[in-house]
Amino acid sequence: MHQSRRSFRIVLRMILFVTVACCVACRRAVSKAPIIERYKAAACISFSANPTVTPHTREWDTPLTLSDGSKVIVSGTQSPGGRINMRYLTKGRGSLVADAGDYVYPSDVRFNNQKDLLYVKASGLAGGVIEETWLFEYDLRAQRQVLRQRVVNGALPAECPEHPQTK
Repeated sequence: MHQSRRSFRIVLRMILFVTVACCVACRRAVSKAPIIERYKAAACISFSANPTVTPHTREWDTPLTLSDGSKVIVSGTQSPGGRINMRYLTKGRGSLVADAGDYVYPSDVRFNNQKDLLYVKASGLAGGVIEETWLFEYDLRAQRQVLRQRVVNGALPAECPEHPQTK
């Protein structure tokens, strides 16, 4: 009897731990946050000049010049398995910038060229069930994600247009 009671307590502790871990991981979406303001202020980056994905979707294969003169290519697609990557042209090294998970795809990419920060908006049905929007902030010089924040989609500006209007 003593052994079964001990096992029961261990199982309860595990359930409690998993429950707390899940609650911490499922942060609520915010409508006001500094990352939203930084994303709004950043400039749209151009889409791929030679798209390769069919059917047509948003696609990036965009060269950027950082403040120290180094050059990177930002690439990715708004598609299943879509993520945003970067690679240095001279070093050949690359990194994952943003991967929001299943059914949540990158839909907008912006660049703050003064601080070398890349912003990625990803949205979709997480797990095919719950509508989610995420913002990622990535430091291109340090090659590391600075912040990942779940946001209310309505708090964000319109996504960058695929075909800029000429005046």
